[in-house]
Amino acid sequence: MYRILSAVIALALPTLSVFAADAWKSPFINWCKLESPLVEVTPFVFNDKMYLMESWQKQWEFSHEKHQELFQEDEVRIRDLASDRIVSTPFTGHGLAMTFVWEGRVYVFASDWGTEKKWEVRNVGMTSSTDLKNWDTPEVVLHSNDDEKFFNVSVCRGAEKFVMLVESNDPRWPAFTFKYFTSDDLKTWEQVPDAYYGIDKYVGGPALYFFDGTYYTLYLQALGENHYETRVARSTDLVTWEDAPEDRPFVTFKKGAKVHPLRPADVREQNASDAEICYFKDRTYVYYTGGDQHFAGDLQRAEYMGTPQELLESFFK
Repeated sequence: MYRILSAVIALALPTLSVFAADAWKSPFINWCKLESPLVEVTPFVFNDKMYLMESWQKQWEFSHEKHQELFQEDEVRIRDLASDRIVSTPFTGHGLAMTFVWEGRVYVFASDWGTEKKWEVRNVGMTSSTDLKNWDTPEVVLHSNDDEKFFNVSVCRGAEKFVMLVESNDPRWPAFTFKYFTSDDLKTWEQVPDAYYGIDKYVGGPALYFFDGTYYTLYLQALGENHYETRVARSTDLVTWEDAPEDRPFVTFKKGAKVHPLRPADVREQNASDAEICYFKDRTYVYYTGGDQHFAGDLQRAEYMGTPQELLESFFK
């Protein structure tokens, strides 16, 4: 799956923002496109090896056709990147997952599709493992309000507690508004009062990180005409947020590029979403999906020669 389709580009990934094409030079190098329709993935390091958590949709096994009725066969699985092998499948019937490593244990959080219809998520489940093979019995750790559904989640260790970002369609605000919760044990979560992002605009595809007193949220910015790129905002309290300058997208689409073969041949890239990062062997890796936000993604990867903290801080200098 991960055969590189295009030659590795050993130069900084160029900015393709429709707002300011020349104003910002991306800090990423060694960009490449991967032969995968995946959208939601989390790269992570465990016991000195790098893995990729994949939210695999069963419908992708049927070329150019949508089979969303197979949603209960969707899988959240763990791939050993060195051997390119699936080592375990912590969840089935779930999607929109993410992985968090803490004190020798790997935690996987995922949205439960339920039994009636895909994308109608009421529960966020969690399971964990110390060896990536034997997983605890999954348990529901967060349930939506009666008038809302959940989508993506992201978890990090904050200043004193664990913090979870949840994508919600709370009817008070635009779809996919982010809410923030805290926990002492990764099981019982309490919403942070007034902690939101995206109540005044479209957002999506989130990731959450914390370094040296500052939280960073990666989010999807709508550019108009169905074009999207990932940007970054920061906060010290989860309530007041500062966006990076508009001409500094975290990752953006490659205008005019062809997309994954599961999409029609005439489709061109207009999306760069669901970015997540991890640090391994003196560099930071970012995985994100391209394509056009329909049916299948177009997984891509790039590198930054430094730490995640240095990377995120660079967008605000």
